Amino acid sequence: MQKDLIKKRFGKSLNSYENCAIVQKEMAKKLIEKLSYKFYDNILEIGCGTGVLTKEIIKNIGFKNYIAVDIVSDCKNYINKISDRINFTESDIEKYYPDYNQNLVISNASLQWVEDLPEIIKKINTYLSKNGEFVFTIFGKENYREFSQFVESPLKYYDLKELKEICKDFKIIAIEDEIKMIEFDSPREVLHHIKNTGVNALSHTVWTKSDLVHFEESYPKNSNGNYCLTYHPIYVWLGKL
Repeated sequence: MQKDLIKKRFGKSLNSYENCAIVQKEMAKKLIEKLSYKFYDNILEIGCGTGVLTKEIIKNIGFKNYIAVDIVSDCKNYINKISDRINFTESDIEKYYPDYNQNLVISNASLQWVEDLPEIIKKINTYLSKNGEFVFTIFGKENYREFSQFVESPLKYYDLKELKEICKDFKIIAIEDEIKMIEFDSPREVLHHIKNTGVNALSHTVWTKSDLVHFEESYPKNSNGNYCLTYHPIYVWLGKL
């Protein structure tokens, strides 16, 4: 996993992310709805980005301490505007370890970017407090299925069965998924959407003019004559055993 490339691509998409992250905003709201408590002493948010999930937490959850971690340093500017009570930390979450145990570890649409998901989930279990919760969203194997016909994803996607096995050391409160479709007027709009949400962060593909023409001519239409992009969110709510 090329972390420098991830930082560069996501850093460039920060200004456009909020307007384009339609599905990610819906995911954040749903994740918050099933939290067991309305107050946590210590919250750790993984991959805070521009604060899509952060805003939902601030509106709905009380806390004493809140750490928001992201690999992109410029995310600090966005988080500071949301609340001066949040401690932003620039770090690769796979190398990060908090100074104290956390009552809630939470992440929205970011853990698909880690190099070793099973290992990071084990690590989080070590610093989760008694009766603590670990809740997150991640994308499943149907994600971007239309686009994957043209560019192979470097990410490893998991299905529900695999995630249940990875999370077996936790109390599994719920794991569920859904399919969400976004419609666009043209294939080129699909490309712009992907670029504006930073999801091309690991793609080295340099498209020629003929590649673009092939993409526009071959991208599948739906019955309405529009061009769809599939999202496959998976929601995971876990408790400390």
